[in-house]
Amino acid sequence: MSKVILSINAGSSSVKVSVFKGSSKDAEPSQLAEASVAGLTAPPSTLTYKRGDEKIKDEEIKDVSTQEDAFKYILEHLMNDDGLPELKNKEDIEFACHRVVHGGDFDKPTKIDRETYHHIEELSDLAPL
Repeated sequence: MSKVILSINAGSSSVKVSVFKGSSKDAEPSQLAEASVAGLTAPPSTLTYKRGDEKIKDEEIKDVSTQEDAFKYILEHLMNDDGLPELKNKEDIEFACHRVVHGGDFDKPTKIDRETYHHIEELSDLAPL
């Protein structure tokens, strides 16, 4: 059974999410879709979405002004896309990861546990946003 992986990058003015499908621990995940909401600090907010031949570019969206609003909007959009049957509800998400600006000694994807969280937290002065 395939596993859905979300890769998230919430910045100051946008939120980007890539959706991957992983089939086994040895295989590279394959990208299924990518979505972004931009314009959070300079409205109007816009959606850009790509899944196979399905493309939306800079579609204006209303009532989205924060990173939380943008993530919720993207997640709903993904779950309502009939062309993305792998992700129909939140329980389909096996893993979620988030990009950090400066990971210190972590130079590759790393599982966040208490120790790694506190290590990255100590580096927050390097990129406070």
